[in-house]
Amino acid sequence: MTISSNATAQGLERILAELADSCPVERARLEAAARILNAARRATGLHVPSSEATRAVAEILRHWDTEAVTALEYAEALPEAALDRLLRAAPAWAAAASRALTKPDRHAA
Repeated sequence: MTISSNATAQGLERILAELADSCPVERARLEAAARILNAARRATGLHVPSSEATRAVAEILRHWDTEAVTALEYAEALPEAALDRLLRAAPAWAAAASRALTKPDRHAA
């Protein structure tokens, strides 16, 4: 086997091992968390009213170093409780952020 085909085989072996060990539902949860994190980052300048959901998303977002890891990598590293909290808070946070986007804070400079 040549170096090139050996590297290809090793790469394929790693991919197959990841697929064999992964759960599609868990992967979907992580991808959803990454989408939430990216949306929250983009919505950072909005004046979203404070609530349990907005505080949860903001707290989890605050610890993400966007220069060091992607949203998916950050989501994968979150403790299970934080991931669950983010996913539970997302619908209420998104609704509040959507309202803030369509009705900007009139008191903002």
